[in-house]
Formats: sequence, structure tokens, C-alpha cells
Amino acid sequence: MTSFPYDLNHPDKSYSLPDPYKEISGLSPLEGNNCLAFVQDEAVQIHLFDLASGTITELAKHGDGDSEDLAVIGTTAYLLKSGKQPAIYQVCDFQSDHALFEQHDLALDKNQDPEGLCHDASRNRLLIACKGPSTKNDRTRGIYAFDLQTMEMDSAPAYIIDSRDFLDDPEETFNPSGIAIHPRSNDLYVIGSKGEKMIVCYGMDGCFKEALSLDKDQFMQPEGITFLSSGELVISSEGKKGKKAEILIFTVSQQS
Repeated sequence: MTSFPYDLNHPDKSYSLPDPYKEISGLSPLEGNNCLAFVQDEAVQIHLFDLASGTITELAKHGDGDSEDLAVIGTTAYLLKSGKQPAIYQVCDFQSDHALFEQHDLALDKNQDPEGLCHDASRNRLLIACKGPSTKNDRTRGIYAFDLQTMEMDSAPAYIIDSRDFLDDPEETFNPSGIAIHPRSNDLYVIGSKGEKMIVCYGMDGCFKEALSLDKDQFMQPEGITFLSSGELVISSEGKKGKKAEILIFTVSQQS
């Protein structure tokens, strides 16, 4: 019997995004639960999605490249960029027309392919989840901590995801594409798209708690995960094979 507190077969709200936003890759809530910020693979640029009207506002573009995820803290947004030189872009007053950014390079190999980003408020840091392994054929994946006071990343991973905890077949892999911390339980949720489509839950002590497979028809390419402050789970899925990108919202179906 699963203890997962959301019924992923029945979203409470679903939104289809226009074609220009087919490659949505990460999202973060804004204060008040009425709006989401999101990024997509094509540019270092933030978009705002109004949950009431379904309208999208494009903010200033800060460069080309693959934006994989973001975390919004007040009026500052942190964007995760992958590629040859993975980096965190710190964008102050990000909704301003003249918002400026500062780039902080990450000591990660491009093959580690960082894709997930979230804010760990209790420790004043960002967590960065890597889709790729540190070494070839390694089944583990690292989650690294980026200190918001020193603006530097710790060289050793803060958490290790070992797929042997929840996958029996050594040929199967779990490759994180998004990461979020539950606002009430404080558990760490990691979503993966490439390989096995799953959500995996860990305690903040690093201990594995639960893994749940995702329906491949409903979640074509789940890349983003976050939580509203009121506890709702939000998952974004890229569009592919003629299907539009989607944002799905799930309310708690049982006590977490």
C-alpha cells in the first residue's frame, strides 16, 4: 500500500501550453499560489503563468542555452543552465524590464547534466539534481548543495540517489529531471523522465522512503516538479509526438 499523498491518475487542474512553450523544463511558484514561473530549454529566460487566467507573460531574455529549472525566492530568481559549463544565473528583481543577472559557474562535468533545482530554505541553499552519473556506468546520481551565502557549490554531493533502492533490473536507470521539497513534510521529491519515469521520495536525512512509477501516457516527458505553499503538487511535462506541454496540479488525497 502506497503512502504517496497524491492521486497522480486524477489531476485537480490541468493546463495545456501553447506550442512556443512545448519545451517547458522547470517551474517554481510565486508568493500567493496564483502564479508560476517557468523556464524552457531554448533560452535563459523566465516566463510567468497565471493559474487563474492561463495567460503567459515573457520576461527579459538573458542569453541562449538550455535552462533546465529555476527557484524563485522573493524578487530573486535562480536559473539552472546546463551544457558545457553548467551554471546558476542569479537574477535580481527578475520581473523588472531591466533585470540584471550574475552567473555562477558550477564545478560539474557536462555529462553529469544538472537538470533539477529547488530552494532548501531551512539551510539557505539550493539543491541541484544531476540527470547523469559522476562516472560512466554508475547507477547513482548526485544532488549537490549551492550555498546562498557564499554562492558556491559544495564539491561533494549532499545526497546520493541509488536506483538499487527501488529498481530491481540493473539495466533500468532513474535520471532526475526535477527536484522539490514538500512544504509540510519537508521530504525531498525527485522526478525522472529519461529511463524510468518515476517520482522518488527521500527524507532530508538522505534515507529512501518511496518510489512511484508514472503513467507514460499521462506524463509524456515529466521535467518539472514543485509544490505550492498550500501543499499542492505541480508537475510539468514537455510536449512531444503532437501533444502539447502540460502543467498538472494535484491536491493531497490523504494525510501525508
